Amino acid sequence: MSVSAIYAQKVTVRGVVTGGGEPLPGATVNIKGTRTGTITDFDGNYILEVDKGKTLVFSFLGYASKEVIVANKTTVDVVLAEDASTLDEIVVVGYGTQKRKEVTGAVGQIKNEELALNATADLGTALQGQIAGVTVTAQDGSPGAESNVVIRGVSSIVGSSSPLYVVDGIPFDTDPKLSIDEIETIDVLKDAASAAIYGTRGAGGVILITTKQGKEGVMKMSANTYYGMQQITSGVPLMETEDYLYALHLSKAALNGTYFGETWTSIVNGPHQLTNNSNLVNVVENDFAPIQNHNLSISGGKEGLTYNINASFFNQEGMLINSGYDRFNVRANTQYRKGKWNVSTGIGFRIEERERSPYDLALRAIKNNPYSNQIELELNESGVQNDGQDNDASDTARNLATFLQTDIDYIENLNGNISARFNFNKNLSYTLRGGASYTNNTREKIRPSIVVYNFEGELVQPNTYTRSYVRNESGRYSRFTLEHILNFKKSWGSHNVQATAAYSAQKAERSYFYALRYDIFNNAVTDLGGAISNGDSGSGSVWNNNTQTLLGLLGRVQYNYKGKYLLSGSVRYDGSSQFSEKYRYGTFPSVSLGWNISDENFWSPIKSVANSLKLRASIGTVGNDRFTPYSNAATISLTKDYVTGPETGDVVSSGATQTSFANSEVKWETQVTRNVGFDLGMFKNKLTISGDVYETNKEDLLLPLLLPPTTGAGLNQTVILNVGDLTNRGMEWSANYRHKGKFSWNAGATFTKNKNEVTKMAGANKVLYLSNSTVVQGVPNEDLVSVVAEGYEAGSFFLIKTDGIIKTQEELDAYNPMVGGNANLGDLRYVDALTEDTDGDGVADAGDGVIDLNDRQFAGSGNPAFTVGFNFGARYKGFDLAMQWYGAFNGEIMNGSKAYAYKMGNHQDLVHMWSPANPDSNIPTFRGRDHANARGYTDYWLEDATFVRLKNITLGYTINKKYIEPSGLSKIRLYVSAQNPLTITNYTGYDPEVGTSSLATRGLDRGNYPVSSSFRVGAQFSF
Repeated sequence: MSVSAIYAQKVTVRGVVTGGGEPLPGATVNIKGTRTGTITDFDGNYILEVDKGKTLVFSFLGYASKEVIVANKTTVDVVLAEDASTLDEIVVVGYGTQKRKEVTGAVGQIKNEELALNATADLGTALQGQIAGVTVTAQDGSPGAESNVVIRGVSSIVGSSSPLYVVDGIPFDTDPKLSIDEIETIDVLKDAASAAIYGTRGAGGVILITTKQGKEGVMKMSANTYYGMQQITSGVPLMETEDYLYALHLSKAALNGTYFGETWTSIVNGPHQLTNNSNLVNVVENDFAPIQNHNLSISGGKEGLTYNINASFFNQEGMLINSGYDRFNVRANTQYRKGKWNVSTGIGFRIEERERSPYDLALRAIKNNPYSNQIELELNESGVQNDGQDNDASDTARNLATFLQTDIDYIENLNGNISARFNFNKNLSYTLRGGASYTNNTREKIRPSIVVYNFEGELVQPNTYTRSYVRNESGRYSRFTLEHILNFKKSWGSHNVQATAAYSAQKAERSYFYALRYDIFNNAVTDLGGAISNGDSGSGSVWNNNTQTLLGLLGRVQYNYKGKYLLSGSVRYDGSSQFSEKYRYGTFPSVSLGWNISDENFWSPIKSVANSLKLRASIGTVGNDRFTPYSNAATISLTKDYVTGPETGDVVSSGATQTSFANSEVKWETQVTRNVGFDLGMFKNKLTISGDVYETNKEDLLLPLLLPPTTGAGLNQTVILNVGDLTNRGMEWSANYRHKGKFSWNAGATFTKNKNEVTKMAGANKVLYLSNSTVVQGVPNEDLVSVVAEGYEAGSFFLIKTDGIIKTQEELDAYNPMVGGNANLGDLRYVDALTEDTDGDGVADAGDGVIDLNDRQFAGSGNPAFTVGFNFGARYKGFDLAMQWYGAFNGEIMNGSKAYAYKMGNHQDLVHMWSPANPDSNIPTFRGRDHANARGYTDYWLEDATFVRLKNITLGYTINKKYIEPSGLSKIRLYVSAQNPLTITNYTGYDPEVGTSSLATRGLDRGNYPVSSSFRVGAQFSF
């Protein structure tokens, strides 16, 4: 009887959920106060068994929730109203959260559902084009390479311009390499007023990452997996043997005056030139390299305790030989709430294995003469025919040494955090937060022993580039953070105040060690003991240990009146061990204002269209101490390579030498940012638009100044001084539109423009050439091209400009005196820069009559003038489509791959080089590798880096729930995705997107690892 009574209280309720006149598929229907519920199908239908008298809660993203009491109803149709409460979304702002409506700084946000559409394992790639003001470029396409993320332009020359990453309140100096599936939201603090709360670490902006937390309810499981193939879709056009021989004889004729058809002796001496047609690019490239990612997530909880566990595995084989990347991530988050306590913990573990190809791998392939024998990589010996050229056999030896070299990084990271909050009452709380991270990094670099014979059967002797060796490296990095935080929040009528005070302490320790031995006895034994010759003097004894500490006191007060008038102010007082006691401490204040003008009565007539408008203004100061440790102190090198004693009895003795000079005056790099902006919502926030204009003034910029040799420091030694100023100006816009219904779609666009200028430099010529800024990496006779110069953008290209080809004898006669009579017909004509003031008006109007390195002048910058992102998504029934476009405009790139192919005489263009038989050609004659035509510091290699790229397009289908419920699954989504399938550009090299964390190499394509296109298929499951 009692059983019958119980069943009599049950009722089966069914109905349709609609909104905006259309069914809402995927709407949630829950029984209030329980974990029982369901979701609607593609037509908005639902069915649920409910006790009489219970309340059903209907909800859908972008719509206001609605509650309905079940009495004797068996049909409950619900119409949800669109929710205009986008401004009530919670935004993380550092040491707290705010409603979006109350935010007064420049803060951008992206959620997991937007990140996940990219099907990528790299956080930077997922961010590209998504948030205005955030510029992301791929450093290269190598597996495991991090993207270069810059917020609002360059913030330092010798220090880091990278943002600070904060994961669940704990800071990380670099990309924490989380799986995208671990992340709930990302908030980006772009202006100094927002970032000032992080003091010294906020100069490059702050990226706040909130990881996924569990929710009360039954345990839920989800899995996401994809598998794909990658392919290189661009390259440098190289000659085949037939074209190469034609160009070779043209070039020899240009060198000795004997024209094509009269110089065939080298072919007689080396007839194999006519039979070989090798292309080492095919040897080093690995087409259809697989890429895969697998993720599993488990979450749930009850009675105040929730958990979320996420594990993922990512594998990417390289598109060049000897490269690849594996990464395993696992993270477990828990949260416990009871009474006045809220305790959360998080622990993450990451294992990485990254195999790096040699930096010059692509260049070695480009250099190869097509008539050479093809290399077989599985062989350690190669009988090589010699055509009489000096470098044939030695080049083969070096190619083998490069192609067989392995370089593998092993990285283990363990990190954890704990946060305990005690609520004294509804207004006051105290939080104790601690975090730790430990990274262990080992690296094994091996160049195997090879044996190569030339055509005459003679052994090619090992040299610097072919000598076998084993190099082992070990590095450790640990970081500890402890913070005490007080939060106060109270309202008095229409007056609302929130205050935060905190103490923060951080300690980081680093150590590094390496050992090197030469001459591997047997390639089967590749540990240090298998090499028989000692390494250099530093091997086995170089430990680079350093400790950095940071202490900070901070406070912030946020006030608003009726949510209409907003005021926020903060100050942080930091002390850093990077500086001497005189400059150890710095103060970094900020203030920001906001006005929700749409809340005013006079706005009422247009509020139905423009429902929200907020104006913002801010000014803030941040510092930077993220540069080489101990820059304020002298460094001493200890070694045993000093030779002493009489001429007849030299003794090798230990000794010490000073390798850098102390400068106790090194102090904070400080920057002040002024920002004005607005946030506009229209049509019930279906359309949202935000815009910001800013100016950042950087003072006391650290720059390296060259020391005179008389100091005893040796040649080209520098000291770091605060002797520069830098200004960044820019604007950024973003717009998003969402339409929800049976056919739902959304579109978003971002626009970012940033321009910097070095406004002050010490020194006589106000120009600093940046080290390592050669067009071709590792080629010593290529001069530096990137500079820091007063009045120009940091990292600008200073190049000798060219003015076409010398085509007539008259042109040659006029030009030759400027180059000492060394020019010939078919040579590039360099421009004599205007350096002389002949009429006394203070403006240079003539050159000095000599072509030399002093003729280098501003030619452009690797920084694009502006970038644009566009995103589109659509859903209809079970289908979903997403695409992401990204474009960078009006930047320049130095095509080092092309320069190297020209320098080696292998580029396809050289078939059409200038000659008496081709007098109208604009391609310079190849006259050998060391000729002026092959110089790397000229604008002949400068190209437009503008490109538009379809970064991602994904098509998915979600199977109707009614077909999969019997299997215990709640969701199955299948999808196909293409990454980088289309790039529109005029650039003739591998890829126009050349990013780097170094200002010196920004915009330099030096045979960089190419970015690939990939096609992937995947599936998502929920249980």
